[in-house]
Amino acid sequence: MAKTFRTIGCWAACVLLLGGPQAGRAQESSAGWKAGTARVDTTPTGPVWMSGYASRNKPSQGIAHPLAAKALALADDRGTKIVMVTCDIISFSREFTTRVSERVKDKHGLPRENLVLFASHCHSGPTPSDSTERLKSNGVERENAQSNVDYTRNLEDKIVGLIGQALGKLEPARVSYTVGRAHFALNRREKSDRGIKLGKNPAGPTDEIVPILRVRTEGGKPLAVVFGYACHNTTLRPDMMRIDPDYAGYAQDRVEADNPGAVALFVTGCAGDADPHPFGTLDMAKEHGQELGAAVKLALDRPLYMTALSGPLRSAFGEVTIRFGGPTDRASYEKIRDTAIAGRKQHAVRMLEAIDQGKPIRSEYPYAVQAFALGDQLTMVALSGEVVVDYAIRLQKELGGERNLWVAAYANDVVGYIPSVRVLKEGGYEGGESFYGSTFPTPLADDIESIVVSAAHAMAGKVRRD
Repeated sequence: MAKTFRTIGCWAACVLLLGGPQAGRAQESSAGWKAGTARVDTTPTGPVWMSGYASRNKPSQGIAHPLAAKALALADDRGTKIVMVTCDIISFSREFTTRVSERVKDKHGLPRENLVLFASHCHSGPTPSDSTERLKSNGVERENAQSNVDYTRNLEDKIVGLIGQALGKLEPARVSYTVGRAHFALNRREKSDRGIKLGKNPAGPTDEIVPILRVRTEGGKPLAVVFGYACHNTTLRPDMMRIDPDYAGYAQDRVEADNPGAVALFVTGCAGDADPHPFGTLDMAKEHGQELGAAVKLALDRPLYMTALSGPLRSAFGEVTIRFGGPTDRASYEKIRDTAIAGRKQHAVRMLEAIDQGKPIRSEYPYAVQAFALGDQLTMVALSGEVVVDYAIRLQKELGGERNLWVAAYANDVVGYIPSVRVLKEGGYEGGESFYGSTFPTPLADDIESIVVSAAHAMAGKVRRD
């Protein structure tokens, strides 16, 4: 069957780029950009429990490719500063991001709305965790889990330092953007006799857009290239026991090789229901990285299609309440425990244990949404969680196309899958089954799409001039 796509503009992720929403709009003027970059190695120094696949039953065994965190700081001619951080990690938690933002605000005076943290959602890196308790797998304690806690604490310190370095290196710069295309993402929600399964759906929607932000010195030397793509970093599967950033890391290598002196930053788009194809080997991850890097090069080699950005920076950050949709009482969990299949049974047992220990069962969760504007030319929206592609499709229709809207995901807090109404009704892993492998009480309620889309509209409205 021929591979078909619905292509939309997912100005995937650099979303962080804005300045203070309180600034008076009458005083806004074109930006005289300044920019600074920094990078830090985040490769674990010893064995750690790896992320993404519950079937792994032992810690990592060596390094295939180092991991990194990178930062881009931007400032406009009013002195408004923003910092975007990207990292080869499966996720940032809300608690982690809050600690980082508070430390950065205390040390550098950077407001919360002017900082964004993007996770690449790498499935072959360390599992970040604030406690060994959180590293239990289906109730089974993992040995040597303290190494992951130590890694997470060290990562926090490294990212705080990284942000300071980028802010300390600001110099006059020019900023522009364009878009390219890549084609290895494939919708993974395959129909079967038993419903939706993780597989291949060539007719399903994907986002082929590769958004690209280029930052150069006033003399034209490369400083940074920020680029995105809406595809899971899951080329490497559970049998991969060496640390590796997957295709995103190899794409960044290619972009930096093509732009000597630049720091390449990768941001994942609305990839909740898209996997790379083919998948399964390290060579495939490298090939996908080469394809994505080549897409960036092709776009940057055509300057007539580049749009120069003029500022000023404007930003907004907020949290809205999303709700869980199922019953959370003891009787309901007892019924599931006694009648359900393995995954749901184990989840019910965990919930009953929490009730017995007097722990509160969540009925809602604070969901983070950010928006940024680079002048009147580009609005960026950064969504937390594993957002499915339907959100990018809808927001592109309602808030603007690929040339003036960038929708990013995996920002600040990867709470879990954020299904659309369609995906929620269809069910399957992204539609709710994934929550039974977590500490959340149930899948999300069916108002999730309206809440998230409304929040995106509200944040975009705050940063747009009109």
